[in-house]
Amino acid sequence: MKLEGIIKLANQNNGYLTPNLIKENGIYTSYIHRLVISEDLFKVERGIYITKQGIEDEYYINNLKYSNIVYSGDTAIFLNGLSNKQSPEKEVSIAYGVNIPKLGEYTIKQTRKDTFYLGITMVETPFGNKVRCYDKERCICDLFIRPDNYDYEDRVYAINTYKKEYLNLDKLYDYASKLGIIEKVKNVFEVVAWN
Repeated sequence: MKLEGIIKLANQNNGYLTPNLIKENGIYTSYIHRLVISEDLFKVERGIYITKQGIEDEYYINNLKYSNIVYSGDTAIFLNGLSNKQSPEKEVSIAYGVNIPKLGEYTIKQTRKDTFYLGITMVETPFGNKVRCYDKERCICDLFIRPDNYDYEDRVYAINTYKKEYLNLDKLYDYASKLGIIEKVKNVFEVVAWN
């Protein structure tokens, strides 16, 4: 693959050249090195490069670096459109027994393996990149599991937004049952005028 082809490939991927793209396309490290020297590519992390057209996206970069993290808590609520905050608290979850190094300003929550995978989905970051994150129903359940981790106003906003725009009671109640909080969730969602 020629140097121009590498830049084109990266630009088709929101400006990112990732380890998977490098491997899948058999791109030589010497080519990447030349593109970095010519400032057509910029290294953002080990094995992760960005073009001039790309926008550095911390959510996406972390997801590329650590395949075992899932955005959770306030971060997941924000990424799912259930928050009116512009800069949420930063949080990721990992399964018990998995270790990752300190992740900047992020709080790392360890989750039981039997519930860790419940509700993992891919969501789009504000920059248009797809990342692993808990889905809306899991976010709502987490508000009931760890209510002290959230401001009351943030909880009310998330629940009301979910009820108005995304409500899926079957899925929500299924998750709540698996997480052992079904009665708490039903008490809120069966009261029509809660806000």
